[in-house]
Amino acid sequence: MERTRKQEISRGVVLFAFNSSKYNYVEMAEYCARRAKSFLDLPTTIITDEESAETITYDFDNIIIVEPDKNNIREHQVWINKGRYQAYELSPYEETLVLDADYVINSDKLLKTFDFSDSFCCHNRTEMLMYPNAPQEFLSSYSYSSLWATVIMFKKSTRAKQIFDALEMVQNNYDHYANIHSFVGGIYRNDYGLTIALKIVNGHSDVPSDYIPWNLVHVGKNTSIYADAPDTFDCKGEEFNTEFTVMYDNWKNSKMRKEYVNIKDMDFHIMNKDLFEGIMNG
Repeated sequence: MERTRKQEISRGVVLFAFNSSKYNYVEMAEYCARRAKSFLDLPTTIITDEESAETITYDFDNIIIVEPDKNNIREHQVWINKGRYQAYELSPYEETLVLDADYVINSDKLLKTFDFSDSFCCHNRTEMLMYPNAPQEFLSSYSYSSLWATVIMFKKSTRAKQIFDALEMVQNNYDHYANIHSFVGGIYRNDYGLTIALKIVNGHSDVPSDYIPWNLVHVGKNTSIYADAPDTFDCKGEEFNTEFTVMYDNWKNSKMRKEYVNIKDMDFHIMNKDLFEGIMNG
């Protein structure tokens, strides 16, 4: 009797990166990809435009060129943030992690997301480092608590496709949904788009397996972060900082006191792009 070997499921990381006049998002994606290769042992794919692709120096497993949607303006500049719905069709993997380029992989914890759902999961709760009492974000006081598109795991499936199709529909009608949910439209946010799309697919109910069961850790805009140079992680020929120091200016009773916390073996998202560039180049 002939035996058949179970085919290994393909897994990988997908990063969207389009350079702006202010930030080199490709360089951020390269930094993220190097850490993904070492900490997660996963191949990486970058989705970008022709102009940004010319700045690539890292050997991504796949480079996918798309025509960017430049109809998103933030701080008087073009902010290419649309098109995340394309992840389903463009990903070369059966099981995919879609990560923001400014996410710092500092452990292998993301591998656990593949066990949480047969189709899709993302973060529904956040933790602001050095600001433990920070409230969760809502689309508006009349609407849902925001989900986060910073980390998304999906598996090629009918349900996952429905979610990304709904995300495309929400993006194309964003001002309409802004009016319904009473938030400011105009500037498209993937987090808000994802929140609405998933609610639509789920019939405006919650599916617990859609949510990653730990908080998304943010390093906020009112903090500073530094890589602790003496500590490095050497894997697959790469060296990385694995310890970081976050500094926070804590104002109390009109007095400012600097507070510090060390990060080790924990992933985190740097909201301030200038801080992220400091980590890459520090």
